[in-house]
Amino acid sequence: MMGDRAVRSVHAAQISYMWQAIESAGIKAQQPNDTASNVGSEMKSPQTMTERTTGVKSAVRVLDVLEFFARTKEPATLARLCSELDMPKSSGHALMETLRQQGYLYWLGKHHGYYPTRRWRDQGEAISRHDPILSMVSELLHGISRQTDETAILAKREENHVLYLEVVEPERTLRFSAYAGQIKPMHSAASGRALLALIDSDERSKVLQQLKLVAFSDRTVTDINRLKQMISDGEATGYHVAIGEYQSDTTAIAVGFRFGTECYALLVGGPTHRLEGHIEEIGRMLVMRAAELGGSADER
Repeated sequence: MMGDRAVRSVHAAQISYMWQAIESAGIKAQQPNDTASNVGSEMKSPQTMTERTTGVKSAVRVLDVLEFFARTKEPATLARLCSELDMPKSSGHALMETLRQQGYLYWLGKHHGYYPTRRWRDQGEAISRHDPILSMVSELLHGISRQTDETAILAKREENHVLYLEVVEPERTLRFSAYAGQIKPMHSAASGRALLALIDSDERSKVLQQLKLVAFSDRTVTDINRLKQMISDGEATGYHVAIGEYQSDTTAIAVGFRFGTECYALLVGGPTHRLEGHIEEIGRMLVMRAAELGGSADER
């Protein structure tokens, strides 16, 4: 399970990211459907409502509301919210009014309904600015992204998945696109194998048996013995590589490290045609950066 610091980091990052998508779209009270169609178009919810099978229902509904506005980028009436989020009208009204009274939503009138305020973003940014992990890793990630001119990511194991805690993307149009709070399958991700390499063999075997080895491309490894061998190969070189396994034409290189008692991974991802010939160079660089972070943890 995630530690409290990681949970706080992800929630803050999700709130900030979702608010940016909402805010970027803007709002015209008289024309609620007149929004920029391409803003945040690549953003996906870490989990859909149907995938949320655990958790406190009221807390899950708050997240559903936030993700709804981040996705639609326009005001919504109570009827629409209840319909699309599958909420009873009485529960939906109580939730919307609670969020409004606490300053997280405001009311545009009966024809337009509710819309989020800046409080989501302000709270998220306040938390992120003082996060003990991200405050230390953020500068390093920016340095990795500048050095490689590719996307740099801090990842963490979340049960049997990979969770992206922080993402730094280059300004290039064609790039490895990701966002904080994104969840990836462990078997097809370089970061997943890097994280698996950090745990003892008995626990690793248990986790591997629980994974659903779904093929996302014709290069996805779905044979458990082959997967074990790839993890061992990564341990031997010091870094793990996934070429076109989750998404065709993309390559990712990852190195795992421990910070305190928790396991993390540094990841560089980009188009395969750009990373070809640079995998070993990037892998060795990530090994050094991960060692720096591990050393920082020992000093604390």
